[in-house]
Amino acid sequence: MMVDGELPVLLGSTQAEIKKYEQAIIGQDDASLRVVYSANKIIEILSEEMTHEEAEEFYEYNILGAYMGDMTPIYVSEHDSIYEFTLPD
Repeated sequence: MMVDGELPVLLGSTQAEIKKYEQAIIGQDDASLRVVYSANKIIEILSEEMTHEEAEEFYEYNILGAYMGDMTPIYVSEHDSIYEFTLPD
């Protein structure tokens, strides 16, 4: 739930970083007003500066695993088909 006056949290600690991840924004959650990012696009952006494997690891540890308060962004993995993702055992 959004606290009065609280703004959605964007990825990045500088204007340049916020701008870099802007293209990964795919929407906003209507209920909480949190920003929704594409995990695939974030990893693609990170892959410009590191290997794909390093980008995935960086995303999982430093972005997905980061709690930024009640307005922590939502991260969505995009798939072309519901059969493309892996179900847990």
